[in-house]
Amino acid sequence: MDQTANFQETSYLLHENNHALKNGDLTDDQKSWLRNDTVDFWRHDRMYKPLTPLLKNNPNTKWLTVGDARLGLDSIKLKNIEPTLDILPVDISTVLLEYAKKNNLITNYSKENAEKLSFPDNTFDFAFCKESFHHFPRPYIALYEMIRVAKEAVILIEPNEIDILSRQLPGRLWIRFKKFIKNIIRKKGQHIDTGNFEEVGNYVYTVSRREIEKVALGLGLTTVAFYYFNDVYLYGTEFEKAESGSILFKKIKAGIRKKDIKSKLGIDPYKNIITIIFKHKPSEKICKELTENKFEIVRLPENPYVS
Repeated sequence: MDQTANFQETSYLLHENNHALKNGDLTDDQKSWLRNDTVDFWRHDRMYKPLTPLLKNNPNTKWLTVGDARLGLDSIKLKNIEPTLDILPVDISTVLLEYAKKNNLITNYSKENAEKLSFPDNTFDFAFCKESFHHFPRPYIALYEMIRVAKEAVILIEPNEIDILSRQLPGRLWIRFKKFIKNIIRKKGQHIDTGNFEEVGNYVYTVSRREIEKVALGLGLTTVAFYYFNDVYLYGTEFEKAESGSILFKKIKAGIRKKDIKSKLGIDPYKNIITIIFKHKPSEKICKELTENKFEIVRLPENPYVS
């Protein structure tokens, strides 16, 4: 592979071949994605619900869900919250999207490379990307593409970049200690990102609040919003029912509570983040409702040299 010129094509090709049907039907894992009674459904439902004010205040709008190869589930979950939305799921791999359309799970889809979206500027009101951004070989090219085709805002749900500058003092001391221990056990000369690669060929990105702010500032945008949360995954959540008597469900909830306590005390940052990049100043009503839903609204300084 020519890593200076073609790494992204190779990575996208590997991703494209990563989704497949088994004998023309869904695998058991793929079927579990459609269930709404599992612990895994509960985990992911927690990630969509904070966006309810944005969805409910923008009925009948056009949405693009990027990297939505898993049967178009993002489009389905968003429409469950606000049924009037007109949503087009897209991905470079359309095997499962085609299956979803044939089985009336979605009405339409499009084969798209996130780095080269085929749509004109401002085609959609909103672009949404959940847990796919970190799989892209060149994610910030994809982000600028999403900003280009969205008229109102772009929403990302991703792992949160954990850096020492984002922490309160207890957390800064803790991360220094952990880095000290890691440096002792890490092989000599081994980079901190060793191992942060997926089998399909890409580096695993995390979303940085500071990077998102800089993207918005560079484009002359004035408002971004952030929602922080923790999550826990344990093997078997895809098939375990989210019932009060489930030991696995209790472990998931207990793990999240433990992480939340550490985050609130400033020992450890939240591990996940929802970001909204607004292309226009949002209404006070939406800002108020998002704030009530624990979003932090950030007003960015305007460039004094650009009218």
